[in-house]
Amino acid sequence: KILNDIGIEQITQAKSGQQAIGLIDTQSFDLIVTDFNMPEMDGLQLTSSIRADSSQKTIPILMITSEQNESRLAAVKKAGVSAILDKPFEPESIRKLISQLLN
Repeated sequence: KILNDIGIEQITQAKSGQQAIGLIDTQSFDLIVTDFNMPEMDGLQLTSSIRADSSQKTIPILMITSEQNESRLAAVKKAGVSAILDKPFEPESIRKLISQLLN
């Protein structure tokens, strides 16, 4: 809803990180927005998989999370996430961050 509210109209949703990998293998995307905590495959595993095995290895990945564990967040950064946005956030924050990632 927030992405639609800030003007992003073409959105593909995945119910899990594993489903996201399947989508990334068959479609082209400009940006991935993910959470750290997801079923089947967390955001760290998703990011690592994209960076290691995907044909879209350089796609910007924005992780939105309430995760506070610094070692987990450091692992996500090391895996290659492009940016991390802490929950809760204002729509303007995500709009600016997405704009920076895509430009």
